[in-house]
Amino acid sequence: MKKRTAVGMSGGTDSSVAAALLVEQGYEVIGLTAHMWKEGSRCCSL
Repeated sequence: MKKRTAVGMSGGTDSSVAAALLVEQGYEVIGLTAHMWKEGSRCCSL
């Protein structure tokens, strides 16, 4: 059974590389993101 861990995914390369390294070490990685703004209040919302 694989060990499971969560990684906060920022969208940058650091968190992506960290997740990839954990996968290479045999972990099942769950990526987490957080939306810290109200829907529609971003500069580019549709």
